[in-house]
Parts: sequence; structure tokens; C-alpha cells
Amino acid sequence: MLRSALALLSSLQVGLRMKESVERSLRQAVVVAVAVVVLLFAATFGLLAAYHVLVSNHGFSPAAAAGIIAAALALLGVLILATLPLFRRRRPKRQAPGLAVAAGEGVGLLDQGVGKAMQQVGPVTLLAVAFVAGILASRRR
Repeated sequence: MLRSALALLSSLQVGLRMKESVERSLRQAVVVAVAVVVLLFAATFGLLAAYHVLVSNHGFSPAAAAGIIAAALALLGVLILATLPLFRRRRPKRQAPGLAVAAGEGVGLLDQGVGKAMQQVGPVTLLAVAFVAGILASRRR
């Protein structure tokens, strides 16, 4: 009974933590949305100010000023799209192991094979087989 009461209390705590987490995430989303709207208004105001500067101070016609701003925005968009490959996740490339590592792995595999053979056959039998193989290998030359 105590175990079920503790499990219920634990599940209530998990539910409370989840509720707090959702509320915190919702508050953060609202703040981000408000910030995005303010930034959009700032960008719009900046573009209008640039348009008026081009028309009044530099003597461009309204159509030419709008074309210059549109071309600048298009160039900015292309530059942003050109940077997308830089943000792509890179998969780590596996490099081929060096000669020392490969030799170490070979020795490790040989050691494992000898250990397994010693467990299955026994050390004395394995020593006798190695001795006979050595004698036969020396006679063939």
C-alpha cells in the first residue's frame, strides 16, 4: 500500500513538472512571438526610411528607389541562402586506422584466437600442435 501511495505521489510530481515545463515553454513562445513582430516593424520602418532617403536626398525617382531596395533585399536573400550549407550537420568521417592500430588489432585478434583455442583444447595439446607445426615448417625449406 505504501508503494502504491509513493508511486501515485511520484506520478503527481512528474505531472506537476510537466505542467510547469509546458507553461514555461508557452511563456517563452509568447515572448519570442512578440520579439519577432517588433523586429518586423523595425525592418519595415528601416526600409521606408531608406526609400525616403533615396528619393529625397539622392534624387532617385520613386520607382528607381524601390528597385534599388528590392535589389538589395534580393541580394541579401541570395547571400543568406548561400550560407545554408555552412549550417548543415556534418557527419564525422571515419578515417582508416593507421598501420600501428591495424597491427595492434591483428595482434589482439590473434591473442583472442589463441585464448579461445587454449580453452577448448588445453594448453599442453596446443603446445604440442605448435611444436609439431614448427618442426614441419622448418623441414620444408
